Amino acid sequence: MGFNADKFDRAEMKPRTMRVPVPALAEWFGEGEAAEWEIRGLNATELHHALQAEERNSLIGGIVKAISASGDVAQAVRKAVGLTQDTPGEIAKRLEMLVMGSVNPKVEMPTAVKLAERFPIEFLHITSDISLLTGKGYDLVKPPAASQETTA
Repeated sequence: MGFNADKFDRAEMKPRTMRVPVPALAEWFGEGEAAEWEIRGLNATELHHALQAEERNSLIGGIVKAISASGDVAQAVRKAVGLTQDTPGEIAKRLEMLVMGSVNPKVEMPTAVKLAERFPIEFLHITSDISLLTGKGYDLVKPPAASQETTA
């Protein structure tokens, strides 16, 4: 039997999630709280957005140059959006992935940039796991198991 599209269409699915240990960041987690970054896989639109980050980085540079003749202003605007002229395309992609794929903590671009700059190994580890989860697709939501009655 081939692919059952009807069954697939009826299936309830959710993004895969996992917790990534980040002991180097323990200082910024609550006391007694595990130093873990909860992430999820991306959907196709989010993945495409991340993959286009390098192109957007170049476009932002062009726009900034057109607006300002001053390189200082251009660099300040780039820094404000989290991308400098030196940001490699792969890093720009991973920054987008981190922002979209972080469940807990939920982060915005300035935090993602700071994490990448100050803790590059953790940044690469977290974003690699987001890629791994994305590649595995969504999880099938299973109905809760029926509880069995116990008699005294």
